[in-house]
Amino acid sequence: MPALHAGHAPSHDFSDGYPPVPYPEVPQRVEAVLHGLQRIWPAQPIEVAGQALEAVRALHDADYVEFLLAIAETLQPGDEYIPTVFHPDLGGAPLRHRGGMYCAEIGSPLVAGTVEAALCSAAAAVAAAEAVAESGEDAIALCRPPGHHAGRRRWGGYCLFNNAYLAAHRLAAAGICPVLDVDYHLGDGGLEFASEQAPYFSLHADPWRNYPHLDARAGREAGPGALVVLPRDTDDAEYLELLDPVLARIDSLEPTALVVSLGFDIATGDGIQDDPVHIGPEGFHTLGRRIGRRPFPVVVLLEGGYDLEALPERAADFFAGLRDGRAD
Repeated sequence: MPALHAGHAPSHDFSDGYPPVPYPEVPQRVEAVLHGLQRIWPAQPIEVAGQALEAVRALHDADYVEFLLAIAETLQPGDEYIPTVFHPDLGGAPLRHRGGMYCAEIGSPLVAGTVEAALCSAAAAVAAAEAVAESGEDAIALCRPPGHHAGRRRWGGYCLFNNAYLAAHRLAAAGICPVLDVDYHLGDGGLEFASEQAPYFSLHADPWRNYPHLDARAGREAGPGALVVLPRDTDDAEYLELLDPVLARIDSLEPTALVVSLGFDIATGDGIQDDPVHIGPEGFHTLGRRIGRRPFPVVVLLEGGYDLEALPERAADFFAGLRDGRAD
């Protein structure tokens, strides 16, 4: 788990305009998921304090990374940075106005510790991938901030660097390593990084009606991989029926490893949902179990999930299923 994640704690999310809502992607999320995980695997977590700057620079555009490093240097405790002008090229603007060419929304403020926390989260993802590459065993990284919305030169959706593709690129050096995204939202960053060596598979709410609110002209094809939209009010049985063909396609690739972007925001009642879905204890357990039955090692990375009361229970459900799948 990233040791520096608590340094990222913005106060508000302006995604839905004014007045803003309290920022939901809070440090307590990590502790809540860890509590549920340790009910299944009581081992103590390894804290990762490093910053995966080299890996981040290899994945993301150089000017994007340099902007984030530079703006971080200007932020003092208590500051919250949100872009105010949005154009494709603001390279001639003062530093504080350049953020609008790297971000398309106002829901993901940067505070003094954000970039350091995101680099540490990236390091946790890379460390998990390294552990899988060396041991052939599963690894779990409670990444925070999350990463699946981050593009090559874009932050948003609470994400700065694409943790899943940092891990997948490390593991794809040895063979095919797909990314399976089971967060409530489409990880639009994953669409930018998907390749034949690291295809992107996702089950998610309608991305036009829900975040990331894709351009109406955007196509519905995933490139390498597959995109599956969850109908409104999808329940456990319907979700698992949609999951099985995706897992079959992943198996057909004969991958050497799999990265799972795990979002607990598909859980019944999570307040982030616009079009509700209803994945409960059995759904999470079976999801974990079916992933655990795969004949290749898995890196599980934390993405969304914002119901702090439900997170320990749903985490325990999923990781119990993953354990049981490995035992089947």
